[in-house]
Amino acid sequence: MREFGLTEPLTIAEDFFPRDMNIVALGDSLTEGVGDRTKSGGYLAYLEQKLLVHKAIKSVAVTNLGKRGLRISQLDKVVNKNKDVLQQADMIMITIGGNDMMKVVRSHFFDLSYSLFAKEQKQFAVKLEKLLKTLRSINEDAPIVLFGLYNPFGSLQAIPEIEQVIQLWNEGSKEIMDKYENTVFVEVADLFANRDDVLYSDQFHPNDVGYQLMAERVYERLETEETLVLWIREQ
Repeated sequence: MREFGLTEPLTIAEDFFPRDMNIVALGDSLTEGVGDRTKSGGYLAYLEQKLLVHKAIKSVAVTNLGKRGLRISQLDKVVNKNKDVLQQADMIMITIGGNDMMKVVRSHFFDLSYSLFAKEQKQFAVKLEKLLKTLRSINEDAPIVLFGLYNPFGSLQAIPEIEQVIQLWNEGSKEIMDKYENTVFVEVADLFANRDDVLYSDQFHPNDVGYQLMAERVYERLETEETLVLWIREQ
């Protein structure tokens, strides 16, 4: 497992010119920004604001390829269709997995069990590794950031082990991410735990507050793992 230290203050040389950052975002409704009343792009809009605080970053361009309802198997088509865009990315952000988990809920609502989710998670992990290999073949250098899942159900009577399911899914995804250099797994489950005030009116997607919390968390992770520092130094 890779280890990272806390970021030391970044000193910018006097002759350093601020750089443009190009972010490509892949994934489901959380990337699309469903639940964001401002229609400005969910967590990506808040993240852009935080990135622009850096003296080393002149501008942030975001290509949002998110689509509501997308499962990981459907990301292949999106990736293959946007290879040129991904090749130019300075950072690749991903939200995926929620609809894969929901597929189990919809297909087995009256006979849900932990084992059904565990089986789906194994298939998801295989597809995630394939996705990462494909992205690395397209872009060797860009940091790849994956958000973990959160529990929007609260206490789901049909499956009391829902929290364990979320943990299983996130641990599996992190394990895959840790195999690859320059990747960041962002845990967000705790941000939504027992908090209705961070969810949209559908009680499933984040609202403005939820997306802002996601942006703050990913920014913290990028700093902690020195992702921003390394990107700036390589420019």
